[in-house]
Amino acid sequence: MYFIPCPNDNDLKIFEDCALAKGKVTPLEITQMKKSLASKFNDFNNKMSNGDVINIPRSTPFGSFNQDYMEKLYTEQFVGAQGVCRDTYERILASPLFLKCPMCAESTVTELDHHLPKNSYYEFSIYTKNLVPICSRCNKKKRHTMPDQAHKQFIHPYYDDFSKCTWIEMVILNMNPIEISFQCIEDDKMGKVRLAKLKSHFSRLKLNELYTSHALVKLHDMKNSLHEMIKPKDWDGVASEIRIHLKGVAHRPDSWEFALYTKLLKERWYIEGGFDNFDPKVKPRNI
Repeated sequence: MYFIPCPNDNDLKIFEDCALAKGKVTPLEITQMKKSLASKFNDFNNKMSNGDVINIPRSTPFGSFNQDYMEKLYTEQFVGAQGVCRDTYERILASPLFLKCPMCAESTVTELDHHLPKNSYYEFSIYTKNLVPICSRCNKKKRHTMPDQAHKQFIHPYYDDFSKCTWIEMVILNMNPIEISFQCIEDDKMGKVRLAKLKSHFSRLKLNELYTSHALVKLHDMKNSLHEMIKPKDWDGVASEIRIHLKGVAHRPDSWEFALYTKLLKERWYIEGGFDNFDPKVKPRNI
């Protein structure tokens, strides 16, 4: 996944601008709601920073600011083409590196996701730290999941940084024909809660399916590019090619590519001609 710097917007000003533009509430109501939101936003930020998402309370109506009103602030004034804060929406949407989804690091960002779903946490409907750029695939699989238990949570790319560690590994399910899979590494150093969140993220977004699909394409390409080394048995040349690929992704130790090339370099059978065992006609077990 990609780690993204947390937005540094004046969220109370965003709320005030959106509420004034929408209307149907008085300036006094807006002022009172801002005081309430200031406390809620601070609590959100502290609990997210400390991994205590479970204890963020669900929203309750505050005068005129009920679920319907807060959700419309998002759809009309934040996302709407003529919305007063549409520019903030577009800036957050464009924030990930290469426009890659930070939740899977593969697909292209297409929308914003409410990390805490707005139907239950509607006070955070336009809170920028709760709005995460995401691809349609991940958003569809994540939609409305309640983070009330560690094994139901997702990684938050503003608060959870796994980009500097290797947390996935590739597993060889069969050598001929080649069949593979990806899984989370059971690293006790992460801590039980952090590991549970990571495994939940990996499982619920079906990242094994996504990464396996991409890796199979790469294995097919490698079979074709390495085929000429079979006759001279240039196994050192094969290993060298894999090392070149690994060097190219060494800055992304959390990626499926890093897991793929790291594993292949350890498999002597693959280097000594086993790469030719790949059969694109074999249907993956986990897709």
